[in-house]
Amino acid sequence: MTQKEALEQALKDLGGRATLQDIYPIAEKYITHKKDSKIKDSLRGCIHDKRRFRPSPGKPTGWYELLSYQEEVATLKRENEELKVTNKLLIAIPKEAEFVDKFLKEVMNEYKRKRKEADPIRNILRHMGHEDAAAVLDAWIDEKEEELKKALEKLAFASINVHGDYVVNKHVDNEVNGVASGATGVSIKKEEVA
Repeated sequence: MTQKEALEQALKDLGGRATLQDIYPIAEKYITHKKDSKIKDSLRGCIHDKRRFRPSPGKPTGWYELLSYQEEVATLKRENEELKVTNKLLIAIPKEAEFVDKFLKEVMNEYKRKRKEADPIRNILRHMGHEDAAAVLDAWIDEKEEELKKALEKLAFASINVHGDYVVNKHVDNEVNGVASGATGVSIKKEEVA
């Protein structure tokens, strides 16, 4: 190795920045050509090659560093900042359990809103004395199949009610095209009641 190459390798071994006292002994080991007694003076002259080395800014006199090291440090700093941004973005992504928890809460809130939307209908049915119809609505909203069947059966038995001059016929359509639907219907006709 030449003296400049030896200095460069010594600085690499020392992490890119070091004092002359630390650099000399390592650089001397790498020099392959004939060594002279004034090797330190010769190395000191080579370390002023501004294309490869520079005095370390912010350090006392006698500290030197590789220019390529500074470029690497700048690149590493840029990459580090990019990784910090990426890390923040990754941290912001919810974990699967957090996502499932938030999703479930949102679904439950939506269900509560829909239940609340049905409350006025349920109250109207109850105030009109149609507890059976309100029970059908409750069972359907709560998706309680057995309760829904019982409520529909109870509603089917109360098929005719008389209200003054009107006959109210309630019927339950338990099957549409072979599929249980649980739909209810009401027909109102003005009739003479005997």
